[in-house]
Amino acid sequence: MSEAMRTDDKLPDRRLVPFLAGYALANAGDLFTQVAIFWTGLTLSGRAISLAGLGGAWTLASAVMGLISGPIVDRFNRRNTLIWLHGCLALLSLALFALAQTGQIRMWHLWTYLIGESIFGVPADMAFDSLLPDLVRKDRLVRINGLLHSWGMTDNLVEAAISGIVLAAWGPAPIFLFNAVMYLFGSASALFVPASHGVLPRGARAERWRPWEDLRLTVRYVVRERLLRRYILLGRIGSLVFAPLFFMAPLVASALDMGSEGYGFFQSLTLGGVLAGSLLASSIGTRWPKVKMWIGGQILYALGFLALGIFVHPTPAFIAFFLFGLGCTGGRVYQSTLYQQILPSEHRGRVFGITGFVGGALQPLALSLAMLFVDRSGAGPVLLGSAGVLLALSATQILMLPMREKDWVLAAPSGDTGRGRPR
Repeated sequence: MSEAMRTDDKLPDRRLVPFLAGYALANAGDLFTQVAIFWTGLTLSGRAISLAGLGGAWTLASAVMGLISGPIVDRFNRRNTLIWLHGCLALLSLALFALAQTGQIRMWHLWTYLIGESIFGVPADMAFDSLLPDLVRKDRLVRINGLLHSWGMTDNLVEAAISGIVLAAWGPAPIFLFNAVMYLFGSASALFVPASHGVLPRGARAERWRPWEDLRLTVRYVVRERLLRRYILLGRIGSLVFAPLFFMAPLVASALDMGSEGYGFFQSLTLGGVLAGSLLASSIGTRWPKVKMWIGGQILYALGFLALGIFVHPTPAFIAFFLFGLGCTGGRVYQSTLYQQILPSEHRGRVFGITGFVGGALQPLALSLAMLFVDRSGAGPVLLGSAGVLLALSATQILMLPMREKDWVLAAPSGDTGRGRPR
């Protein structure tokens, strides 16, 4: 086990607080930029299909980078990786700012930006998620994850409210500049983490780097661990159902003749639910059982969508979308914290990458099938079917996964931790 993983080597608060604050600021412009990118794309092309192309390119690039990023994050100093990747993201945003400011921006620039954002952003987020458990005591990880998600949801609510105003008044250029400055904060904040804390377990740099061999060794590790196999399989099924539910807000608003105002209100309710749940998790819920909160949250929003599918009406819609956000806290905070804790540091990034790739690659297919059924049968039957699958999945998780956190234990990797080669 590396020196950085020992309890007495966790990062002191005087360094941890500015590091976390900088990382939170680095993500501050995400929703701003998404709105600016997709609105600019629609303005340039005048066709809705252009949005599907931009979204598909972004999703696919993120899925591929999730797989590639694992070996990178598990090989190189994670602190230094954050510094360089956030710097590259800042340069990317500055380039788009210059194009927008001079009126030279074109559709292919937006495609390039989204793909570049995936190339640099996915490994940056993975490096942070893989580094955080080595910097923070186990009893504080839920609180910190909850606070980070609380900040993210508060920021998204503010950005959602004013992004349209900024675009109408000044265009997309100030948004891209703002995002670049925030990425620079993220890059600089990683300097508060000593380089020694980003070093992987001993021997990680002892031999030539062979990323595909490292990836295969992690796959074999996942296959060998029955708990990990079950968790990943059931989790990917859940992500396939989550994808269409995430995009149901505009369809429900349309079915209820509530227009774009209703769509925006449903999105705000969802964000408000996530914010409420994150605040609870980071305050009185730090010691709540992680597995039960995760699966219980999933059951909570499944029941909300089940009621909405039975009775498509504004009142159950308001409740369902708030419960969606509130229940998602279980996955965003408790499930992610549990996952961070049980994975050995030397495999953490690669396991994140494998699971992210499988989910990201299959979600567009699940979303397309769900939307096809919506066009044929309406939103109600799709909501009923999705909620039913989620409830069945929750029951399967209760039967197949340990309900006590102390039973979530994985075997330590064997052999050289740098290459993962068995002895």
